[in-house]
Amino acid sequence: MKEAEPSRYLSLVEWMASLLLLTYPTLMLAVKGGMNGAFLLMLMLALAVRIARPAGMDNTVWKSEWTIYTVSMVAMSAAIFISQSYHHNYSAHSYDGASRYWLAIPVFLLLRRLDLKVFTLLQVAFPVAAISGFLLAKNLGEGAGNRSGIETLDLIHFGDFELILATLSLLSINWIGRDGTALKIIKISGFIAGVAASFSSGSRGGWLAIPVFAAIFIYFNTAKSPKLVISIATVGILSALLLYSVNPTLHQRINQLTTEVAVLDHGNQDTSTGVRWQLYKAAVEIFSRNPIFGVGPDGFALEMTPMMEQGKITPAAAQLGRGEVHNDILNKAAGMGLFGLAAIIAIYLVPGWLFWKATKSASAQAKRTGILGIVFVSGFLISGLTVEILNLTMAIAFYSFTVAVLLAICYNTHHETGSTGAGSNKDIHHV
Repeated sequence: MKEAEPSRYLSLVEWMASLLLLTYPTLMLAVKGGMNGAFLLMLMLALAVRIARPAGMDNTVWKSEWTIYTVSMVAMSAAIFISQSYHHNYSAHSYDGASRYWLAIPVFLLLRRLDLKVFTLLQVAFPVAAISGFLLAKNLGEGAGNRSGIETLDLIHFGDFELILATLSLLSINWIGRDGTALKIIKISGFIAGVAASFSSGSRGGWLAIPVFAAIFIYFNTAKSPKLVISIATVGILSALLLYSVNPTLHQRINQLTTEVAVLDHGNQDTSTGVRWQLYKAAVEIFSRNPIFGVGPDGFALEMTPMMEQGKITPAAAQLGRGEVHNDILNKAAGMGLFGLAAIIAIYLVPGWLFWKATKSASAQAKRTGILGIVFVSGFLISGLTVEILNLTMAIAFYSFTVAVLLAICYNTHHETGSTGAGSNKDIHHV
């Protein structure tokens, strides 16, 4: 009788975790505040388990690479504090988004200890979210260039997220096990819907990730499964060609980019491409003048008026620059100097490195998850080159939460017979 209650407790924890994993990508798109809400619920679940561990759940055996992961997630908050301390200008709001990085660590530690069956629905979560985004999107009218989006996200974030979800949908085929026909149809549908939504949004910056996604897939699959590579590549190419032929927004945005580059050569800098180029140069100059501590997390916006008055940027660029730099890495470098630059690089590269290690694991599931993790991190990194993709708390929550979830699967190999884990580092201690 004494074992029945803890057993039900563990079952409840696993059921709630599974439900959150199934719904969080769709909640992010469909409900304002949905991503942060799902994050909070999973965090509360992790804290509950920390306070009262269910019977049957093992202790956490800490691995050395998790320390590196933890440091990388704390780094942005540390960089903000160092820069603010140097400028004697403290502001709490800067820590709001940055806290999502390190708050994902308890989520990772919880999910790593749960049974692998908890993650089964995750493979449905990505395509369902991509399809939901496609269905929720609507034409925003001539004022937005007839681009399609949703009410809960700006066009660029929406388009970039849809492309990432689409790619995760396609590459998750046979992820947890051999997929049945129905599940393959759902995943392929998620890919097509996500790509269509991304193209209709006109978010060109995210499209730069497409050849990178293709290269990642080919690298990891060509020698192992030529048939699978050919099949998925065929689906991808045909889908892209179909969407290009029927999607006027795609034509318009590509033609517009060509025109913007041409007029930039003739001195017209006040186009989407021209303004970004001005802001990038401004950020580099600001960083060169303040390389150690930057100008403060909010300092870039204050630099816009002086730079405009000096003729270094146009009034249009100054206006947009007061909102963002349109590049995550340059934003952190200009705002927080070398500390900010190191922090944002660590946020991308450390998870990427851990996912790379997972692809060398003895666990087949860890290998496949490692590939998905590399795709996910690469998608955010490339999207962040043309827009500050991590400038919203919900975007940071989506990134850090998904990284934690995928890493948890990579290190969840204690539930697999004969597995050695995602890495071979020595255990340090139990927590």
